[in-house]
Amino acid sequence: MNTIKKAILKIIDHRYLFFTILFIICLIFKIHGSSIGFYDRIINSKINSSKKEVLIGISRGIRSDEWMVHTPYYFSQKYNHYKKYSNQMSLSGQNMILGYNSPVKDITLIGKPFTWGYILFGNELGLSWYWCMKLFVLILATFEFIMILTKNNKKISFLGVFMVAFSPVLQWWFVPHITDVFIWTMILISLSYHFFTAKNIRVKLLTTFLLPCSIIGYVLALFPSCQIPLGLLSILLIIGFLIRDKEKITFNKKDWYYLLFIIFLVLCVLGYFVFTSIDDLKLFMNTVYPGSRVSVGGDGNFNTIFTDLTTLFLPYKAITYLNNCEASTFLHFGPLFVCLYFKIFNNVKEKKENIIGIILFTSIIIELFFIIVGFPKILAKITLFSYINRMNIIYGYTATLFTIWCIYCINKYDIKFNIIEILFSLGIFLIIYFCTIDNSKLEFMPLYIYIFELTYFLFIIFFIFRKNDLALIMICIFIIISSFPINPISTGISSITNHPSSEKIRKIVTKDDGFFLVEGEPMYANYVLALGGKVINATNMYPDYKKWQLIDKNKKNDFYYNRYANMSFNLVHESTQFDLKAPDHLYVKLNYNDLIKLKVKYVFALRSIDDDLKSENIKFDKLFNDKQIYIYKII
Repeated sequence: MNTIKKAILKIIDHRYLFFTILFIICLIFKIHGSSIGFYDRIINSKINSSKKEVLIGISRGIRSDEWMVHTPYYFSQKYNHYKKYSNQMSLSGQNMILGYNSPVKDITLIGKPFTWGYILFGNELGLSWYWCMKLFVLILATFEFIMILTKNNKKISFLGVFMVAFSPVLQWWFVPHITDVFIWTMILISLSYHFFTAKNIRVKLLTTFLLPCSIIGYVLALFPSCQIPLGLLSILLIIGFLIRDKEKITFNKKDWYYLLFIIFLVLCVLGYFVFTSIDDLKLFMNTVYPGSRVSVGGDGNFNTIFTDLTTLFLPYKAITYLNNCEASTFLHFGPLFVCLYFKIFNNVKEKKENIIGIILFTSIIIELFFIIVGFPKILAKITLFSYINRMNIIYGYTATLFTIWCIYCINKYDIKFNIIEILFSLGIFLIIYFCTIDNSKLEFMPLYIYIFELTYFLFIIFFIFRKNDLALIMICIFIIISSFPINPISTGISSITNHPSSEKIRKIVTKDDGFFLVEGEPMYANYVLALGGKVINATNMYPDYKKWQLIDKNKKNDFYYNRYANMSFNLVHESTQFDLKAPDHLYVKLNYNDLIKLKVKYVFALRSIDDDLKSENIKFDKLFNDKQIYIYKII
């Protein structure tokens, strides 16, 4: 055990060197955690059947935002030469910074280091760069932030990495937006703190150059549902840390020049982005979905207060009452420490330390009020909470920080609890927890599983009674079980390139930039997109009116396509019709003759349409057929 401790401490002390070496090794072996291996499940034939992309774990179909949209969007930029506007999926052109913050060669790149690998090395290494850098930066950002929260307590900061960076919710939502916001939030807090407290001029200069990049990265994550509450919490925590550690502040008159440089650079880059993207931002903000959503809260329940320990089983079993991503959460002890908070508060000897506890405790109360009761619409808009439809995630994060802070205070100030206090708090906690288990949850897991899961909560008692090492080990084991198997460990991109159809598509697009129309589910349209094909019905972040006006001149169907839209097209002999399969899933029955109006040159289909094309007097060449996929050239 001592050998393991020494090894971990050695890694912690040399963490930046360790993760740099590990990052290089991962790049050499092209390691990533993408679920694009799912394409091997839905496309049958392979060029080389011995090639295996997924090394450990499984590709997650439920992570379609990642493997079906985000990754193909990034891959498509190679064929768009990393320009800001792309016609690979749109006649009007899509703004690729709005398009999941894709790699773009412009000044905003200074805030997007996770995408640099695509521009430097192409898609295969770019995918590895993106995943590995993002994971390692998440680990380091969490550790540095928790070190500030706990005044350089390495053991609790190590625990914090597991509870935050490897939390099930951040691993299920690792790509595209949500985890980015948490990463930049923690980096911004750490850099801001060190900017005001740095005694070394090199640290001051380093934070001065990194802060603008981090602010730009935070803003361009473009996920207000998390950005707004985390931004507010960050400001409060930065102020709280600086008040707590007032004696460490080294800010002087000269530092105003550094601060002005940071503000100037941020305003220049973000000003450029807004000025050159204003029309696209208006289109995006005025979509029927997601632009018109207004959240007033009140749609949660008391179950939200607790860690939903069904999370432990989500990597192994499909949930029945939500999808696995939506059901995931942080594994925290927030409710228990809320019960114990006033005892902790009264026993903290350094009263400035309580500033942090007050910030976190108050934030938890406000977040829970919004989730369970809700705000009046006018208050939601004034506070910008109207944009927040993921408050349950923010609450879980705040409760996790509160848990970590309480553990730190109990240990630092040697706060003792008697058995009555513990049993009373735990009893209230368990009674309310069991009352939240309804039939939908029992359909997923029987009651005895929930009882077994509650052993997780007993580990916190070890912390309270100073069995720190045992508690840390057991909590980390639980998090490893629930989190580490979520994303696969994969290598390369053969699931995209190792198919006869992908080889044929690449041959077509190297000679011709004509548009494809892909019949079938959105995953096939974005498969062609990832291979460099221009796909008229690939996912659009906002409406492509130049396309829709060709077949819907008077915008009669604007409600259907004025949205973030994954698109399913089905070619029919009847007149063109629009429908929705989901708020983000447009379904179009397209008349064959509208292929001509849309200037489609190639059709990718999962069935033979020879007879249909002939009956409509449309001339064509059949270019490819492997009994699953058919590719036609429209003449």
